[in-house]
Amino acid sequence: MEKSIVKIKNRIPSNYIQILSDLKQRINQARYKSLQKVNREMILTYLDIGKTISNEVKNGWGNSVIINLSKDLRAEFIGMKGFSERNLRRMKYVYEQSIINLKWPQLVAKLPWRHSSLIFSKIKDTKQRTFYLNKANELKLS
Repeated sequence: MEKSIVKIKNRIPSNYIQILSDLKQRINQARYKSLQKVNREMILTYLDIGKTISNEVKNGWGNSVIINLSKDLRAEFIGMKGFSERNLRRMKYVYEQSIINLKWPQLVAKLPWRHSSLIFSKIKDTKQRTFYLNKANELKLS
């Protein structure tokens, strides 16, 4: 692309390069914001799935039902990651843990799922969890 700009440089307005740079930046910002929104919706969906599984386990669902749920979701959403038996259990666990502190679901929704699930699986102390969730959001870890 740089070669094409050089070839026609004497035919373009003097502010063209700056405008092009500004447009590229705006496009990249829009792409980043849209990915953040998609991530947030998926995380909220994961928490909702965790809530559903948690409620159903209390109503008698056993291990085999979660295994079947995983198989059926993966069959329906071919190529989409996140519906392994392990991750469904993780959704349940993160949901059950996140209802302890009303701020946690909001913080979890801003992070990639693997960051949130790692914090919840490795850190048991509520003050430390809050610290790491806040710090990860503050640093905008992705």
